Amino acid sequence: MAITPLPTMSETNEEIDAFEAVYRSMLPTVYRFCTARLGRAEGEDVTSEVFHAAAIAWSDGRRAQVSDAWLMAVARNKVIDRWRKAERRDNLAHLVRPRRDELIEFPADWQATPRRAQVLGALDALSPRHRRLLIAHYVDGIPVPELAEQLGLGTSAVESALARARRAFRRHYPGEDHRA
Repeated sequence: MAITPLPTMSETNEEIDAFEAVYRSMLPTVYRFCTARLGRAEGEDVTSEVFHAAAIAWSDGRRAQVSDAWLMAVARNKVIDRWRKAERRDNLAHLVRPRRDELIEFPADWQATPRRAQVLGALDALSPRHRRLLIAHYVDGIPVPELAEQLGLGTSAVESALARARRAFRRHYPGEDHRA
């Protein structure tokens, strides 16, 4: 694979100005999109990758391809790639490293609750995706439509995933009726 050079001074000032106009107009939108989904540091990295891809496409003569929609599609795909990479990393970490209770901070009254160990055990038995969905919705209080937007899914898909996550939790939680 050949490395494509970025736009240089040999290109006309008009081409450079045109690319800079696209960059300036879309930077805030791409940045907000990426940082809202990945956090500031990783969102900044992905924003940089998006405009790097745009600069390469621009210098390759695919100037017409670099539209607002194209930039957002690249941003969405790069965010999803980061999520997948994080999920793979979390899956591996979950398999090879046991959870350390001392790293988890709970309210004082939760420490005395006899069901604490059972709840944590049931959460540990879930897939990382199910665990994240349940915690995001029930602990962090993120409503289904917002979760759907963050995950790039429809609300019905998130509702179905939450239903599957609740069923999985019930299977692993001692004393619960497993028929649901």
